[in-house]
Amino acid sequence: MRAQKMRRFKSVKGFTLVELIVAMAIVAILVSIAIPDFSKWKEGYEISGQAQKVYFDMILARSTSIKNNNNVLVTFEADKNIYKVHDDTDNDGVEDSGEIVKSVNLENNVEFGYNPGLLDVEGDRVSSAISLAGGNTVKFNSRGQARNGGSIFLIHKNDIGISNDRLRSVNILEITGDAEILEYDADAQPGPWS
Repeated sequence: MRAQKMRRFKSVKGFTLVELIVAMAIVAILVSIAIPDFSKWKEGYEISGQAQKVYFDMILARSTSIKNNNNVLVTFEADKNIYKVHDDTDNDGVEDSGEIVKSVNLENNVEFGYNPGLLDVEGDRVSSAISLAGGNTVKFNSRGQARNGGSIFLIHKNDIGISNDRLRSVNILEITGDAEILEYDADAQPGPWS
């Protein structure tokens, strides 16, 4: 009986300690290679998500101005990384009681900003993260036109002072009020914005 049990244990196969250590070393090497790529992917995802949030709020503000037949203002505070969408029902430019005001914070380590030396879509040197004609507010009129278009630049905090590679710009066209998201790519042709 004892001999049968011994034969049964001898026939059971498993991993040796050396095999387990080698397998764990290979997994550790693969993880150390994948983590930096995952971090870069995550940061790119964060900046794209926040740019889309600003873009969709601009589209919503424009459509609300047309639907409600009044002005809608979107005011940016770059130093606080917030913006407000104000449905100005009496068109006086003041936040009155009863008027809807939505305040939005940028999240996920994304800020309004850019790195020095950046050129905009037209090739002009950027001097402000909120580069709108006439200040820091986009005003959509009852026809959906923007009275002061321009660009809003978003950067991931890990890129500040280092790179514009994941920079995003939300552009507002003055005449039509249309919005678009552009990505910065220094190697793109004919220009870095696409």
